[in-house]
Formats: sequence, C-alpha cells, structure tokens
Amino acid sequence: MRRALNLLRHRHGARFESFQAGLKAAGFQVVDRLARPEPGDVAVMWNRYGGVDEQAWHFRRNGAAVLVVENAPLGNDWRGQHWCSLALTHVAMTGGEIRDGGPQRWDSWGVELLPFRTGGDETVILAQRGIGHSDVASPNNWAESVRKRISCGRIRAHPGMNKATPLAEDLKNAKQVITWSSAAAVQALAMGVPVWNAHPDFVMASASQSLSDWPCQPNRSEELRLDAFRRLAWAMWELNEIKSGEAIRWLT
Repeated sequence: MRRALNLLRHRHGARFESFQAGLKAAGFQVVDRLARPEPGDVAVMWNRYGGVDEQAWHFRRNGAAVLVVENAPLGNDWRGQHWCSLALTHVAMTGGEIRDGGPQRWDSWGVELLPFRTGGDETVILAQRGIGHSDVASPNNWAESVRKRISCGRIRAHPGMNKATPLAEDLKNAKQVITWSSAAAVQALAMGVPVWNAHPDFVMASASQSLSDWPCQPNRSEELRLDAFRRLAWAMWELNEIKSGEAIRWLT
C-alpha cells in the first residue's frame, strides 16, 4: 500500500483532518513518519520553507510525490466554501505542477470575468511579504524597487502585514497592477484589471505581461485569460473534494 506523510500544521484543524481523511480515501496508509519514502508514496506540506523543504527534497530524491498546499488564489472562503490551492512539487502560484483536465471544471462554476479595463488612473504595485521558499519569495523591498524603476505607481500594502482596504475597492481606479506573484493579482485579472508580473513562473503569466517588457501595452487577451483560469481551476480544491479523496486521486 502506498504511504502518506501529512506535514500540515494545526493537527486538530479542519484542513488537517480533511487531508487525513482524503489520503485514506485515495488509498494511502497515513503514517506519522517516513524515513525511507518510495515511488508511490506522498508527503503533504504547507508551502515549502523551513524543515519541510528538506523533507520535500528527500521525498523527490527517492521518487515519491510532494503535494504542496497553500492559500487559494481566489480566496480561502470563495463562493461560501473553504478552498486550498494544491499542486505537485511546489506552490501552485509559482511553478507547481497542475494537472490540467480541460475547461469543464472552471466552466461549470459559471464565474463571470469582467471585461478588461482600458481606462483608469492608477498603477498599483502589490507589495509582497517576501516569505516562503527561495524559489517563491520576492526580493527584499521588491515593491519599492519597482516603483523606483518605473517612476510611478502606488504601493498597496500586503494584507498579511498591514490592515488593507478590500481589494475591489482599492482597485476601483486602477488601470493596471504589478505583482511579483500574488493571489491579489489573480483576483485583479478576474475584475478586468491588466496585470504585470515579475516572477517567471507566475501561474497566470500567460494572461498577464512580464514586467521586463515595461512600458509596452499590458496583456488584455480575453482568450488567454479564460484559458489561464480554466487551468487554474485544477489547482483549486474545496475541502469536501479533498476529504473525499477526489483531489488527491487527481494529483497522485
């Protein structure tokens, strides 16, 4: 039987318990430690920083899978349910492997993507916390360095560090946003705000514009945006889908 090591925090929380149940439902034997992982085994972890990154490399070197969990890009409580992002090897937002199953998942949700804006007065730079794995975290003072480089823009404080105005209200006059890689930028795209991205593996890179191209016109392709959200849907899983084993079976 394949074995699973659940390294998520808060061992008595709903998220942890959902993964415990889901791993069992997907056919794994859940163990408390796994010194010698083998192909077919899996480690479930939040992000990939600190000691869990060492575990991730240990599992991958031995041919086992690494399932990386993070906050959901459209919000953990999107549509009145509780969501996570889920991808193989790394964080879904920045380079994790998403197993794309086609357009039907996103299309079944009936989400309205607002038309891209062609007006607006502000360029908004989305500040980052600079935490996480070295492949994911933004450089120190990233937002400030971007503003200095492009000689314009208002920096929006990261809501995890300072009290922030709700995103939709804060972007009501935005003509574009600039991100390293963030859920706020994903939500901005859904609102029709064009996005510039600096992380090369940003999950919505195909629907945004690389900051290295500044100051050309931003990406306003409705077709590319829809394709990107259809792919992103396969990285977004509700807790009941995880608990049933559906999400874990899909990815492993």
